[in-house]
Amino acid sequence: MQATPLKDSILIVDDAPNNIRVLVELLTQSGFQVAVACSGEQALERIPEAAPGLILLDILMPGMDGFETCRRLKANPETRDIPIIFMSALTDSVDKVKGLEMGGVDYLTKPIIHAEAIARINVHLSLRHAQRRLIQEEKMVALGQLIAGIAHEINTPLGAIQASISNMTGSLEYTLKQLPVVLQTLSPIQKDSFFALLNQARQTQVRRSSREDRQLRHILQQQLTEYPFSHAARLADSLSRMGVDFLDPFLPLLKADNAAAILETAYQLSIIQNSSQNIQVAVERATHVVYALKNYVRQSASKMPVYASTIEGIETVLTLHQNQIKHGIEVETSYAPLPQILCYPEELIQVWSNLVSNAIQAMNYQGKLAIATSQQGSHVVVQIADTGQGIPPMVKDRIFEPFFTTKAMGEGTGLGLSIVKNIIDKHHGKIEVESQPGHTIFRVCLPIHPIS
Repeated sequence: MQATPLKDSILIVDDAPNNIRVLVELLTQSGFQVAVACSGEQALERIPEAAPGLILLDILMPGMDGFETCRRLKANPETRDIPIIFMSALTDSVDKVKGLEMGGVDYLTKPIIHAEAIARINVHLSLRHAQRRLIQEEKMVALGQLIAGIAHEINTPLGAIQASISNMTGSLEYTLKQLPVVLQTLSPIQKDSFFALLNQARQTQVRRSSREDRQLRHILQQQLTEYPFSHAARLADSLSRMGVDFLDPFLPLLKADNAAAILETAYQLSIIQNSSQNIQVAVERATHVVYALKNYVRQSASKMPVYASTIEGIETVLTLHQNQIKHGIEVETSYAPLPQILCYPEELIQVWSNLVSNAIQAMNYQGKLAIATSQQGSHVVVQIADTGQGIPPMVKDRIFEPFFTTKAMGEGTGLGLSIVKNIIDKHHGKIEVESQPGHTIFRVCLPIHPIS
C-alpha cells in the first residue's frame, strides 16, 4: 500500500477495540499519524491536542453517538472544516443521507475494505489541502495587490528624501562659502533684519494656490523694481517661498549694496531648513507604512488570542490601501472609543482588508468609504459602507459561500468573503450585509469578552 505524501493525523472515533486495532495498523502502515478516541465525548476532548486532518467517526456508540458528535464538531468554528468520514455497519440509505446532511464528507460501510478506505481518505485529504492552497492563494493575491500600492507609498517618501538631500547639498555648499562673507558686510540693524527673515522662513508653512502664488510673486516683483536688482523675478520667487508678503520689515536688507547676495543666502538657508523638515515628514510616513505592513503580515507565535485594538487594525488596513484610496476614494471614519477585545489580531486585519478591498473595487476606485465603530453592550460593532454598485438581491444570500464569485474568470477565487465569515465565526461574532444600488453596508459584531 502506498503511503500518502500528506502525512496527516487521523482521529479514529470508535468504541470497538478490534475495529480500532485494525484501523490503527492500516493507517500507520499507510504513513499516517493516528490518534484514538473511544467515545464522542473523548473525541471532543482530544481534538485540540491531536489536531487531526480527518476524522473516522463510528455512528453507533454508547452515550454520544456519531451523529451528535458530528453536529457538535460542525457547530464549532475551530473544528467544522475537518472532514468527517462516517463508519457503520448500517446500510440503510437514510442513515447515509443523514450523515452527509450533517456535514460528513463520505461513508464507509463495515466491514471496511482497506484499499477503498485508504483511497477515500486520500481523496478527501487532497481536497482539503487544495482548499487550503486556494485560501492561501487568495491571501497572497490580496497581499500582492497591497504590496504594489505599498511600494508606491514607500517610494514616494524615499523620492522626497532623495530630492531634499540633493537640495540640501547644493544649499550647504553655497551658504558655507557665502554666509561668512555676507555676515561681515551686515550692520547690526541689517543683521537683525536678516535673522528676522530667516525666522519667518522657518516658521512659515506656505499653503497657497497656484493663482495666489502667482499674484504674490507679481506684487513682490513690482515692489522690487524700486531697487537696483537685475533679477527681480527670481528674488520675488525666493521671497514668496520664504513666506514674505510685505517688504517693509526687510528694507534694511534691500537697501544694502549686496542685497541680492544677502537675499539669496537667506533663501539657501531656508532651503536647508525646509529640506530637513521634508525628510522628517517622509521618514515618518515611510515608518508608518512599514509598521502597518508589519502588522499585516506578522504571525502570532503562540497562535493564542490576545487583547488588541480594533481601531488600530482598521487604521493599519487603511494605511496599506492608501495608494488605492487616495486618487478617488473619500474616506470617512467615525470611531467611538472601544475597549480592547480578546482576539486573533492578524486574522481580524485580514477581515478588514478583505472588506475594504471589496468596497474599493465595488466603487471602481471612485466613491465614498465610510467606516464607523461603536460598542453595543458586550460587543464591538464595525460598520464598513461604500457607494458602489451594490449586491444583486439574487446573489446576496450566497456571497459568503466558498468559491462563489460574481467576478470574471481569473479575477478571484470566490474565497474572500468566505474567509471573512470563517474568521468572524471563529471569534463567535456575526456579519450582516445590507445592500442596494449605490449603498452597501457590511456590519461586523464581535464579543469583547474572552473567546470561549
